[in-house]
Amino acid sequence: DKISNYFFDGIEEDSVNFKENYDGQNLEPEVLPTKLPNILLNGSSGIAVGMATNIPPHNLYELNEAIIQLIKNPSITNNKLIKYIHGPDLPTGGEINLSESEKKDIYIKGKGSFLISSKWKIENLKNGLYQIVINEIPYQINKTKIIEQLANLINSKKVPIDDVADESDENIRIVLKPKNRNIDSKKLMELCFKLSDLSIRFSCNFNVLEDGQVPKQLGLKDILSHFINHRKNTIKRKSEFKIKKINLRLEILQGYLIAYQYLDSIIKIIRKNNDPKKIIIKKYKLTNNQAEAILSMRLGSLKKIDENNTKKEIKELSDEKKYLKKLITNKIALNNYLIEDTKNINAEIDEDISKRRSLITKKTFTNNEVSFEEFVEVEKITILITKDKLIKKIKDHISFDQLKKTDQKIESAIHLMSNEKILIFVSSGRVFSLDPNILPSGKSNPKSIFYFIDAITNDKLVGIIKAETNKFCILVSERGKGFVSEISSMLTNQKKGKKIFNLKSSDVLVKVLECNKNHLAAVNKSGKLLIIDIKNLPILQKGGGVQIIKIKEGDALSDIKLIDLSEGLSWKTGSKVRNITDIKFWIGKRAQSGKKVPKFFNKNLKFFY
Repeated sequence: DKISNYFFDGIEEDSVNFKENYDGQNLEPEVLPTKLPNILLNGSSGIAVGMATNIPPHNLYELNEAIIQLIKNPSITNNKLIKYIHGPDLPTGGEINLSESEKKDIYIKGKGSFLISSKWKIENLKNGLYQIVINEIPYQINKTKIIEQLANLINSKKVPIDDVADESDENIRIVLKPKNRNIDSKKLMELCFKLSDLSIRFSCNFNVLEDGQVPKQLGLKDILSHFINHRKNTIKRKSEFKIKKINLRLEILQGYLIAYQYLDSIIKIIRKNNDPKKIIIKKYKLTNNQAEAILSMRLGSLKKIDENNTKKEIKELSDEKKYLKKLITNKIALNNYLIEDTKNINAEIDEDISKRRSLITKKTFTNNEVSFEEFVEVEKITILITKDKLIKKIKDHISFDQLKKTDQKIESAIHLMSNEKILIFVSSGRVFSLDPNILPSGKSNPKSIFYFIDAITNDKLVGIIKAETNKFCILVSERGKGFVSEISSMLTNQKKGKKIFNLKSSDVLVKVLECNKNHLAAVNKSGKLLIIDIKNLPILQKGGGVQIIKIKEGDALSDIKLIDLSEGLSWKTGSKVRNITDIKFWIGKRAQSGKKVPKFFNKNLKFFY
């Protein structure tokens, strides 16, 4: 009630203009004669035609301090004035992250934004476990919406939380139960802030009606200056109203003094005449109001003490009238009155109302960098690819030879950690990134790789490579085109993959090899072999490549192999692996036709099969 009274200061003392309400039946104030800067205190938001406003609530004590400083020094700089306002103060509390530059944008320019984060604490449980309790949520955010968001994140396994519970009564209490005791609570909450409305950005737009007429974007100083001018106008109008009342009362009191002075004569006139009012007005030069007041006096008020009280009241009212006139005419007196009045408001208001609810911080958040992968326990895994191009994963790093002994269907194996990704290359020249954790594991049957990627019809698997940084691979097409590319640059989040090889019509990607040696041996289906230095191939992120070995019309690339010249060239014929060390004959420049394959080279023109 005390707070609401501040909004109606002098409303019955002509401090503001009144107008007819919507149906003309009553009068309503054009604007409230408030002692408080309500537009900043309680905030405001709304959308009109072609304009909008969004002003957050603020702390009353801080606003009053800024008002006092502005009255004392109207030419105070914006930078100095905004030091008295720490930032918005929201009824729902929370933690406000507000940098100096953001603060200046909001309070000087009248437009900007700030971050509001929920406040939370840790409650320790038995056996080293803990739970997180959220007790303050962002301003204007629905609690039910937050709980639904968190539940969806848990169901979709985007946050390492087992359960969310609403234990709120009149106070907010949202309980989060992490999946295990080793999860870092701060990083967990940063992830929740990133993915839900537990943290939001509030956009400010200090668009106000200047003088109640013109929409304008104003900063803190301008808004408070307008409020101070409004206060001065209401105080002056209230003072003028009071002066009129005092004048009327003084007129009556002066009449009383005359009555006390000529009491006996006036009583005789009243006793003897039918219309004593006219006679006493004429005889003692009284006004009509004074005569009416004298004739209405009670006998009990004719005591000497009442005469003294009348003189005392005249003195007090005259002094008050003098002060009120000073408020109207003297700027310094009016400023001093306003300062004292504002200080009194701060002193009168209960601490539980005036205390700040929202904590202001300037810390830099890193929540954009936190991801769910940080909370997943990293383990060694081996990916198995069968001859039928089916894929699955098993725990630990197990050698290919050991795996081959247990299952002859296995064609290749890749060792990696569970937080690493694999790249899948298909014949249309696209590459897909895959999280190995989604692959079937343990005793589950392997699945086709195309079950996990959004490939196009007729796409064939070309190769699977572990995604590693600072490593390169060679991509080669059936028409003998190829280039080198950095493996890490091929990672993509797109479900449809990433086009990396620009293939001409009828050409397809046929081979992808990790660059682990310095020369490339290529053989075509017409039986020609060419060995080139891989330095002669361009390094591209995406492209059509260059010719590696000449391919005539009707011919095609059969196979490629990376080699070191010192080790010679090896291939498999039947069950025997053959090797030749003198390979100078086949070394040439890129795009040459090559020379006939060595003696005893296998008939299907593959190095290994």
